[in-house]
Formats: sequence, structure tokens, C-alpha cells
Amino acid sequence: MATISTSWVDRLRSVLGGYEKAGVPFDRSGPNTLTRVVVGIGTIVIGVIGLLSAPSEEFSGWGAVATAAVSLTSLPVGVWICVTHRFRGRTIVGFVAWADVSVTVCMLLKEERLTAIGGTALFSVLTTLAVIATPLGVCLAHMAYSTVILAVITVNAVLWQAASLWVIAAHTLTMLLVFLTPFVLLVHLGELRSQARQSLLDPLTGLLNRRGLEDAVLRHSHAAESDTLVLETVVVDVDDFKSVNDRWGHHVGDTVLADLARHLTVVTAGRWVVARLGGDEFACVRLTDGPRTAEELAVSLTRVAMVAGYTMSAGAADTPLPDRSPAAVTEAMTAVLRAADKRLYDSKSRKARGADDHVRGHRGRRGGADATG
Repeated sequence: MATISTSWVDRLRSVLGGYEKAGVPFDRSGPNTLTRVVVGIGTIVIGVIGLLSAPSEEFSGWGAVATAAVSLTSLPVGVWICVTHRFRGRTIVGFVAWADVSVTVCMLLKEERLTAIGGTALFSVLTTLAVIATPLGVCLAHMAYSTVILAVITVNAVLWQAASLWVIAAHTLTMLLVFLTPFVLLVHLGELRSQARQSLLDPLTGLLNRRGLEDAVLRHSHAAESDTLVLETVVVDVDDFKSVNDRWGHHVGDTVLADLARHLTVVTAGRWVVARLGGDEFACVRLTDGPRTAEELAVSLTRVAMVAGYTMSAGAADTPLPDRSPAAVTEAMTAVLRAADKRLYDSKSRKARGADDHVRGHRGRRGGADATG
């Protein structure tokens, strides 16, 4: 039983998952256009249903007026959701809270208390949106609130003897099953998100891979408010890494790569997104509208000795990012990584020439001394 419980907890935790550890925040870019329009139209339809129900025998007196007023607010809200691009993040959380209160008011004002129990199915519809577009904490808070309101309406139905206890119990249990459906969706979506995150991570270092890096940059570009973003990139690798594997074995090579990954994570201190591109090549990427520091980071990284005294080479490049569409971000990423990679190998060539000159000079000095002797 403990194993089953732990599994459910792990599945719930996977909804929040490992993106934060990899430097990628919760996706606050909001639902896609189709989902947003469906939510907007649904809000309008629910408002119309409320307006049609208000003058019926289900409501009376000021309850009918209050229900009509609440339903009227749904119409402009639904239209706004359909046309805006700001339906994301805290706005969605606010919408769920407003909808929860609106549904609660209308259900508590119903004279037909048995149908009020059935009306709580609207909470389940809201839960579906919460599962898709809000953090786990908000979603669970909404689900707990919905359950409490269902309990209040059920007790109210019992006190007013809206039907026999068996009928009320049957309606309540039916609604609990309806409430459970989005919970199953929540767990399943958590598993899908966990699998998606794993596909974006490098298993050896825990850093993002190339695909994860592009995804992170796209997310950060959507979250940024500045219109003058610049994509900065520093590409790093270990000098003469092949000799590490040849001389000491791949397990030592893996240790060097893991050490380099930790070092890059500490040095960038959350200001850059760090990824392993493949082999011993890593990239540090960031979006900025301020001073450019890629060259400074590249220089500082080349001055550090890694495990067993191995050093690094680095190349830096940057490019403007005026267009934040997925295709434009991918194109910019490819171009800036290629440019940084070229500068990396230029740096390696200069190091190799410098080492050769040093060796030749040392041999020349030895030869001169011998001749003199």
C-alpha cells in the first residue's frame, strides 16, 4: 500500500517536475489559441444558460436578480478571452477564482436544491482548464474548494429535504465521480509532462540537451517583455578530451563532463541556460536587453582548470531576436551556435599554434645551448 501511495505522490509531483532544476520555469505562455477560444465560447454559453435560468422557477426574488447579474458578467469576459492574447499566468488563476465564486453564488441561490448538486458539474469543467493552464497548487486548491462547496450544497439539500437521503446521496456520489475525472487527467498529464521533460534532459549531466535548450529559449522569449532582445551564446568544450578517454577510460571522461556541468551551473548562477550539446561540447545561452557579457564569460571559463588539470576552450557569439516565432528562434539558435562554435575552434587553433611555437622555441634554445657547448 505504501508503494502505491508513493507512486501517486510521485505522479503528482511530476506535474511540477524537473524543468525548474534545468533552468526552465513553469510554462506561463498560456493555452494555445484554439483552447483559449473554446474557453471563451464556453464562458459565454454558461452565461447564456444562467440568463435563461434566472427567470425560471429555480430562482426567486433577489436570487434571480443576482443570478442574472452574475451571468451577465460572463458575456464580456468570454468575449475578452476569445480576442485577447493575455489569457495566461495569473490571469487564468484569477479567471478560475472568479468562475468558482460565480458558480458558488448561483448554485447556493437555487431554490431547487437537488439540481444545485448537479450544477456543481461546472466545477469539473473549470478543473479541466486548471489542469491544463495553472500550477499544481492552484489546481489542487480549486479541486478542494469544489469538493467543499459540493458538501455544503448537499447538506443544504438534506436540511431542506429536497429529496430522500438515498436520492441526494446518489446525486452527490455522481458529482464526486465527475470531479474525479479531471483528477485522472491531472495524473495522466503529469506523466506525459514527466516523459517530455526527460526527453529534454541529458542523462549524464542532468542539463538540458539541444532540443531542451531550444525549448527553453523559446519559453524565455515568450515571457520577456522587451522588444529588443539579444540572444547570447557561449560554446565550451574540454581541450584534448579524447586523450582523457583514451588514457583513463570513459568513466573518468564522464567524471570530467559531470564536473564541467557543475562548474558551468555554478558560474552562470541561473543567469544563463546551460545545456550539453553532445560529447564534450556545452552551451550557455541567455536572452538579454542589457549589456552583453558573452565574451566576458568565455574568457573566464578558459582560465579554469578542470579535473586532472584539463582546461577548456570557449567561443562567444550573439544575434538579435526581433521575431519570437518557433521557426525564427530555431533559426537564430542554429546561427548563433554555429558562430560561437567557429570561434571556439579558432581559439583551439590559436592554442595549438602557441603550443607548437613554445615547443619549437624550447627545442631551439636547447639546440643553441648544445652547439655553444
